[in-house]
Amino acid sequence: MDNYLGLMIASLAGRDKGRYAAVVAIVDENFVMIADGRTRRTEAPKKKKLKHIRIIAGVDETLMRLEPDKLTNRFIRERINEIESSLGNTV
Repeated sequence: MDNYLGLMIASLAGRDKGRYAAVVAIVDENFVMIADGRTRRTEAPKKKKLKHIRIIAGVDETLMRLEPDKLTNRFIRERINEIESSLGNTV
């Protein structure tokens, strides 16, 4: 279960559908907490079901996973910008 922590994901459902975010905490086997550094900051992450997220594919491994100590709003925003530029903002 800890393998989700720090992963960059794409949201598949909800108001944030089509947006990228990072997993900042694990709630249980069905839920994680995500933040995108802008609308959802690390101070107030969103609870999200695992079935409503997708790990971003087709991205360099260094862009895909963040170290838990680097889960800051600024770092998440920078990583999302890098991913969007490499993928072209398609989920």
